[in-house]
Amino acid sequence: MAPVLFRCPHCAGTFQVEPQSTDQQVHCTHCRGLVTIAGVAGAPPAATARASAAPPANAQVSLVRPRVVQPQAVVDLDDESPLAPERPTAMPSLPMLTTPLNELSIHEVLKHGRAHRVSDIHVAPGAPVLFRIARKLVPATPKSLTSKQSERLSLELLSESQQTQFHAALDYDFMAIDDYGRYRVNVGYFDGDIGTVIRILAQRPRTLSELRVPEVIKELASSTKGLVLLTGSASQGKTTTMTAIIDEINTYHTRHVITIEDPIEYLHTNKKGLVRQRQAGRDTKDFHSGLRAALRQNPDVISIGEMRDFETIKIALTAAETGCLVLSTLHIMSIDKIIERLLSFAPAEDEGHIRYVLADTLVGVIHQELVPARDGGKRLACEVLIVNQATKHIIRNRGTFFLRNVITTGKKFGMISMQTSLQNLVDEGAITPETMSDVMVNYR
Repeated sequence: MAPVLFRCPHCAGTFQVEPQSTDQQVHCTHCRGLVTIAGVAGAPPAATARASAAPPANAQVSLVRPRVVQPQAVVDLDDESPLAPERPTAMPSLPMLTTPLNELSIHEVLKHGRAHRVSDIHVAPGAPVLFRIARKLVPATPKSLTSKQSERLSLELLSESQQTQFHAALDYDFMAIDDYGRYRVNVGYFDGDIGTVIRILAQRPRTLSELRVPEVIKELASSTKGLVLLTGSASQGKTTTMTAIIDEINTYHTRHVITIEDPIEYLHTNKKGLVRQRQAGRDTKDFHSGLRAALRQNPDVISIGEMRDFETIKIALTAAETGCLVLSTLHIMSIDKIIERLLSFAPAEDEGHIRYVLADTLVGVIHQELVPARDGGKRLACEVLIVNQATKHIIRNRGTFFLRNVITTGKKFGMISMQTSLQNLVDEGAITPETMSDVMVNYR
């Protein structure tokens, strides 16, 4: 019997299969996903396929409308098949850049990356240009870059004065703008060679509705005073969510918002409110200098890009005490580590004071993770802590390991646990149970 071309339900790549009378398990030649193909008896079989949701797990699924497969036909999935949303969970693929590396421009790389909706671009010697898609690094050029090619591409976005600053400091962060959008760029030396990482930014702030966040986050955005923290590990969308909260305030409330960022990633236009954006190192010396000045600029809302030192934390708490709404981000793995993380910046003699001020000013904490979705994109899973009397007591009395119990039992206050958020996404069909299990490892 002639070989049949089979389309992998993981990555949609095609490969040849020799029909057999019994079921056979083969690995896709493209993504190495494990696929089980139904056996045939004498004639080409009905197109029945089983495949894992993510290699190497195995789950049996039948096509919705079986059909006869002719020799050299492609065994495909119907649009209504439950397998269709699963394809992007394997290694993504995209068309390669065909321009010779010696002639390749960084602007062509940026245009190609934005066209294929990648999140980050990596340029490094000894590797091809790499695009990050759904948490995976995917080659965008057929060959690896040399040191000279990597240096040329990395420095192409910098002016002469910026190149001088880079060579003096050995690292350089800046915002780049071209005809297609805005980019956050970091250029640095790596083992003596120059490389760069570029984050592709949205052309406008996303709204809370577009992010599909819980309604309680919109309620936090309407708070008039106190401290709201957005937490999570790196590259989990904290800045995007905080920008969406500012956009929500700007759209529906007549408030004066001052942001202190490094660098400014999203540009706000004044709507119902007034938004003034300041970049640390350009518009103000640093975070705590800008924050101290903001207290004298009649703000209703102050947004701090990141709490990165004790001076910034002290002034942010002072601003929250004086009646401003303060928004900021913090890098932590889970909400029950928040107090330890904040106190790690503080001298031992200030710990008690920080605990009491934090208990009085903290309004809520949004802890989030971006998880890979079945459609190839990402979905936001978030844990929300609303500060009530039980939370205040725990913060003051060093019992932060009880915060998870407060979240679990605080549904009537609008609190949401990470497990609940992930289970909602599974029930919606947005993510797989395997993805939920992978994320929940950090929340037990």
